[in-house]
Amino acid sequence: MSNTTLRLGVMTAVTDRRGHLLLSRRADLNIWTLPGGRLDAGEWIDHAAAREVWEETGVEAEIMRPVALYYLDGWRRMNVVFAADAHGGALQERTDETRGNAFFDPRHLPEAPRMFIARDALVAQRPRPHVITTPPSEQRRMQMTFARRYAWNWLRGKPEPKYPHFDVRAVALIWDESHRRVLTLKQGNGRMLPRVRCDGLRAPWAQLSDTVRDACGLAVDLHWVGLWQDGPRDKLEFIFAATIQATAIFRAGEWTLARGAALPDHDTRYIAQTKATYAQDDVWLLRQDASVRAYDVLEMR
Repeated sequence: MSNTTLRLGVMTAVTDRRGHLLLSRRADLNIWTLPGGRLDAGEWIDHAAAREVWEETGVEAEIMRPVALYYLDGWRRMNVVFAADAHGGALQERTDETRGNAFFDPRHLPEAPRMFIARDALVAQRPRPHVITTPPSEQRRMQMTFARRYAWNWLRGKPEPKYPHFDVRAVALIWDESHRRVLTLKQGNGRMLPRVRCDGLRAPWAQLSDTVRDACGLAVDLHWVGLWQDGPRDKLEFIFAATIQATAIFRAGEWTLARGAALPDHDTRYIAQTKATYAQDDVWLLRQDASVRAYDVLEMR
């Protein structure tokens, strides 16, 4: 089975002791934005977030937690936004990728397209997953700019790598109102949580909602609650949760007792990690060590 065509990127909201936010002025688009870039093959996603901050600004970032998802419609890309503290390093005024880097008072952020992403990362209430649509004329202009950047980097002996392919799935953890049963689908002789392979053509949570509707006849409003990654194998699962009234289900769906359910190991761990307060809780990040097949929940503040 081929890998997904969904491209994955990271952005990081880094704040200093004053609570000021680190922004970079992109060299290609000449706009202020959160530092970020692509996830590399074989790389842990939180490491990518810290690496991009270092490469673009010279600041060492201590990653605190994932905070939001933004799907870029028309680009087959989803950015994962992290919150972080400035932990060291030396702020560089500019780098190969930036025309400027500076910390800004959150009350006086510069005007720029998509600056709402930076503001979202600073609010106490966790933002919902968001689809960003680029007007066709703007997308064409950006594509031309990226093409020129690609050519320039190639001419100066620093060719940009192709986007790596990741196996990305979206998983639905749907509770009944008592938070005792979860929605499962038939898998062979067993059961599993609903999931879908993300093809990049639509936002993962939109694909997942359609899968649940088609399989069970249920409409769900999904919250992002967790992320599982097997870095060496380039596999990721984004876990979304919802709570609904336990109504009749058709086709392959079934309400299954969450405790003691005979589900795949991943699904059992997702259930254990997700509390009834998931809408207010921080997003959790679960790492799997491919060499020993062990789980590790990242200790984040």
